Amino acid sequence: MKQVTRGDAVLHVYEAEAGDRPIMLVHGFASDHVTNWVAPGWIEPLSQAGFRAVAPDLRGHGSTTKFYDSAAYALEEMAGDVAAVIESLDAGPVDVMGYSMGAFTSAVLAAQRPELVSHLVLAGVGENMLRETGHRNEEIAQGLLQDDVPTQSQEVPRRFRLFADQTGADKQALAACIRGIGKVFTANDLGAISAPTLVIAGETDDVARDPAPLAALIPGAECVVVPRRDHMRAVGDKVTKAEVIRFLTDAD
Repeated sequence: MKQVTRGDAVLHVYEAEAGDRPIMLVHGFASDHVTNWVAPGWIEPLSQAGFRAVAPDLRGHGSTTKFYDSAAYALEEMAGDVAAVIESLDAGPVDVMGYSMGAFTSAVLAAQRPELVSHLVLAGVGENMLRETGHRNEEIAQGLLQDDVPTQSQEVPRRFRLFADQTGADKQALAACIRGIGKVFTANDLGAISAPTLVIAGETDDVARDPAPLAALIPGAECVVVPRRDHMRAVGDKVTKAEVIRFLTDAD
């Protein structure tokens, strides 16, 4: 693991040995490079297709610096961290794939720093990028901080709390993060993305919801729905991997 420093954040970055073409993998909320990319089996198929996976732990996650002020987790800050990792590669523009929160971050990066992004994959997102999520995010934050695991009636907060407990994550940092990343993407935000883009999400993903309206706002974007997969299972699905690799190799 190498380290990249940006301001007060020291980012820990996994870099695969195999593959020539760098691809930046940006994980989702409450996850890290292992949980989102290594464990679901992304590294080998990417390497076999010629891609060299580079995967940072985002601020507040994994081995990277934890902050407890929600302002530290503005998507512009997260995107700035990813930009710093890309610049450390000294490889010119690279392919970027983000999952869930990582897709939010990657969309901001692609819009604000287009010179760093050659192709963009927004995975595990859809209509949720176009809607106000502040209320739901606050429910998730409270579910992380309360003593007891949220009840089954609070399905999404319960899911993320159990996930954070399973991974041993810093729940106070995660609560600050989920409170800081709220953003409703506008047509102007998404219209600023110039990189060839794939939007992909599971058919039963109740977090992302329908990916088609999101793809429609990004110039020339493709849209793929992964059959019978929800938010947690779509990330490691063989269809997701095949479609991402197809898109990146076709777009080359």
